[in-house]
Amino acid sequence: MPQKYRDQLKESEEIVSAIFYTKDEFVITSKQAYKGLQKLGETETRKIAIAYNFTAEAIEIFKEHNFYLIHYSNFTWTDQQWNDNLSSR
Repeated sequence: MPQKYRDQLKESEEIVSAIFYTKDEFVITSKQAYKGLQKLGETETRKIAIAYNFTAEAIEIFKEHNFYLIHYSNFTWTDQQWNDNLSSR
């Protein structure tokens, strides 16, 4: 795991279930959040989602599913703003 994310984790023996979005400088939208939840499935362990950043909608989805979020950027995007940003590149 890259150092910029590792710094936000405490060392522990605890087993966790994680969704790690590897694309750097990319914002995870609600669509990707739902995909990650489907791939992970049900788990009794602590859940963590790791990404460069999340949209407000993705944050809400993960919080509803009791995920701890680890992200590098704190800029607040909505799904629509991020999709518009990608379209203008």
